[in-house]
Amino acid sequence: MHNLAICYDNGEGTEKNLEKAFYWYQKAAENGFTNSMHNLAFCYDNGEGTEKNLEKAFYWYQKAAENGFTNSMHNLAFRYYNGEGTEKNLEKAFYWYQKAAENGFTNSMHNLAFCYENGEGTEKNLEKAFYWYQKAAENGFTNSMHNLAFCYENGEGTEKNLEKAFYWYQKAAENGFTNSMHNLAFCYENGEGTEKNLEKAFYWRKKATESNNEVDFNLCNECEQPYYDYQWCQQCNVKQFQQDFSKWTSKNEFIDKFIQEAQLNAKNSYEILEWIPYNKLTNINYNDKGGFSEIHKAIWLDGPIFSWNFDKQQWNRQLGYEVILKTLNNSSSLNSKFLDEDYVNL
Repeated sequence: MHNLAICYDNGEGTEKNLEKAFYWYQKAAENGFTNSMHNLAFCYDNGEGTEKNLEKAFYWYQKAAENGFTNSMHNLAFRYYNGEGTEKNLEKAFYWYQKAAENGFTNSMHNLAFCYENGEGTEKNLEKAFYWYQKAAENGFTNSMHNLAFCYENGEGTEKNLEKAFYWYQKAAENGFTNSMHNLAFCYENGEGTEKNLEKAFYWRKKATESNNEVDFNLCNECEQPYYDYQWCQQCNVKQFQQDFSKWTSKNEFIDKFIQEAQLNAKNSYEILEWIPYNKLTNINYNDKGGFSEIHKAIWLDGPIFSWNFDKQQWNRQLGYEVILKTLNNSSSLNSKFLDEDYVNL
């Protein structure tokens, strides 16, 4: 029955007929054939050979998952996570992602790591998040390569290691991940984890820009318009920034206006400027002195914004981010012309 359904599904030895494929998947599934349970769920999930029915898709994914079918474990977890065909349940989503990950399903390894990183369906555990990002990255999952690099860069769940961060940003960038292209360029610009190389930095900035122009972005969860950049909806983020304007001030009208305009026009997270209160900095150490300023290094506790979290209604940030500080002479004379000229050199 299952093999007959496959023939109809793929047009092998007969004309393709999704209705007949559905019929035979259903017969085989009702007779206990696990592979057919998964395929039947897929038919209901996508409306192939039958009307779309997320509740029935969930039912058959669950049956197949309980019979040990790994792909169905992942799909079942996804349904619990998003509340598709059933009520949203992060604990059950975590359970099935874990089962699928332990059975070697790479996508579930990544999602399990995300659950550990954000405390979704389980307690937050950065060490376990790192472990599963590493497993998924080693299995070729590009998003995990980027997240693994981030862990190494910031010492999340593991010891800080800029060389390994560079390695994984490079792997993800070579696989077409735009954010990693930006981060790889940053590594080359600043000599982090590799030798400083401005030509390669320029190359990866250019690649990232080209990638932004070519990629078919997902739709924003809020306004259902295409993302302008990876997980970046400019239309929605403008509203979030505007709501935040009253929560901070540099006490200099030119600086405030300059930062606000940059935020409202940011087409991705790398174009954002933020005002950092002094009490949000730690480990401030003198680094160098120039003709017009002293240079220090510090850790920005909150870290820069990289996307908006719709579930938590807050910015996602790179916590514990290293920054360079400049103490300017005669800073009281700052004006818009000075800021515009300085921004060009950022």
